[in-house]
Amino acid sequence: MTKSVSRAAGAAALALALGAAGAASAANVLVNGSFEDRGDAVQQSWGGYTYGADFSLPLPGWTVESGSVDITVNDPSPSGAWGPAEDGVDSLDLNGFSAGVISQTVATLIGRTYQVNYWYSRNAAGAPDPATADITVGSTVVHVSAPNDGTFGTEHAFLWKPGSFTFVGSGSDTLKLASTVDGSGGVFFDNLSVAGVPEPASWALMIGGFGLTGAMLRRRKAAFAA
Repeated sequence: MTKSVSRAAGAAALALALGAAGAASAANVLVNGSFEDRGDAVQQSWGGYTYGADFSLPLPGWTVESGSVDITVNDPSPSGAWGPAEDGVDSLDLNGFSAGVISQTVATLIGRTYQVNYWYSRNAAGAPDPATADITVGSTVVHVSAPNDGTFGTEHAFLWKPGSFTFVGSGSDTLKLASTVDGSGGVFFDNLSVAGVPEPASWALMIGGFGLTGAMLRRRKAAFAA
């Protein structure tokens, strides 16, 4: 009985340790993926913030490689009605005064599979049809298209669609968002994340450990009853 309980307790401890390790490796490694941190930028008259090569202040967590991008803030007034954002109050328009390219480099584990999750919409005001962009990580390129057909909302009133893809970590990987159209409005992005995909072996050990924990508790209950 004592050996069985000890083994069950050991397996349970291992499962919990694996669970903690798995949760840590599956955590989001992207910074400011919902663009809620605007830094020290000055708000523009239209209710947002602009970052780019012609502006000295950086977009926190991101590098504006070329062009410019806008951070749009929810505006519930009837004349504005920007938004709503998919997460929080801010969202990113890849086309500021020009087609923008932004990137962020994250630390990854070599050989580990990571999943990129994102939400996208479009700026119906002044944007080409369709508004398009590329999301790139290493050799992985995902094309995003947001046509002006009503499925992404009306002018200044956004509807959002989810997207995701996976890539294999190389130790240091750069996520890049690049507008592929000209104009003052383009694809909107919000609520981006990059997180490790749980490995099947870890899940199996965790499930087995939790099963042994349940067996241990049942044995203890039976022993107390006796």
